[in-house]
Amino acid sequence: MYARRLLSKAERSDFLQYITFQLCFYDVFSSFKMSFAIDGQVFTIDIGRPEELDEVIELLRIHFFATSPNCYLVSDWSGASDSNGMSNYLSSCLRHPVSLTVRDSAGRLVAVRLNELEEPEDVHLDSLTSQSKRRLITALLTDLEAGIDLFTTFNTNKILSLAMMTVDESYCKLGLATTLVGLSLELGKANGAGAVKVCAVSRHAAKVAAKHGLETLRTIDYATYEFEGATPLAHLDDLLAEHPVAAFLACRLT
Repeated sequence: MYARRLLSKAERSDFLQYITFQLCFYDVFSSFKMSFAIDGQVFTIDIGRPEELDEVIELLRIHFFATSPNCYLVSDWSGASDSNGMSNYLSSCLRHPVSLTVRDSAGRLVAVRLNELEEPEDVHLDSLTSQSKRRLITALLTDLEAGIDLFTTFNTNKILSLAMMTVDESYCKLGLATTLVGLSLELGKANGAGAVKVCAVSRHAAKVAAKHGLETLRTIDYATYEFEGATPLAHLDDLLAEHPVAAFLACRLT
C-alpha cells in the first residue's frame, strides 16, 4: 500500500493550472477525462454524467449521508427510495457540466463533487422537498440563504452552487477535496458563472470553501436551530462538538 500524504499547495496549483489549460481545448459541456498521480496512485477526473447516478448514490450513501453532520440532517434517506426527491436532485446535479467525478486505477468511483449552475428564475431546493412534509435539511438550507440576493450583490445572472462533495475514506488526506473545489470554480467560470456559493453544513466544507476565497455571509447555530417548533439538534453533543454551526459562504468568480 502506498503511503498517503497531503498534496502540497504547489502541486495542487500546478495540477489546477494544467487542467484549466486543457479546458481551453475542450467543449465545456463534454468529457475531458484527465489522469494524474499522487504518490504512485493514479486517479482519473472527469465531468460527472447522468448515467453515473447509481454509483454516485452508493458513494454518497456510504461516505456522505452516513457521516456527521449529514446523518442527522438527512437521516431518513437510505438511497433506496426516491420518495423525498433526493435522487432527482442528484440526477439534476449530474446534468450540469460542472459536477466532477474521480476514479482510481481500477475504475472505481472514489470521489464526487456535485455542483449546479443557478439562474435568477430557478426554483432552488424544490427537488429536495418531500411531498409529505418540509424536511430538516431543506429548511436549514433555505434559512441559510434567506434574503441574500447574490445575483444583485455580484451583478451576475449565473451562480455556481457547490452542492455535495465526498471522498472515499481510503483516499482522504490527499488533497482531493481541495483540488475538486478549485477545479469546480474554473468550470463555473468557463460556463459563465460570475459568483460561487455553498451552504456548508460541516466545519470541513466551510474550511475548504474558505481556502478558495469564499467568505462567510451567515451562520446558523445547530444547538439553537428551530424546526417545526423544536430544537432537534440541541441534544447531539457529538455533532455540536465537531460541527457547531452551518455556514453560508460566497464570493465573486474572477
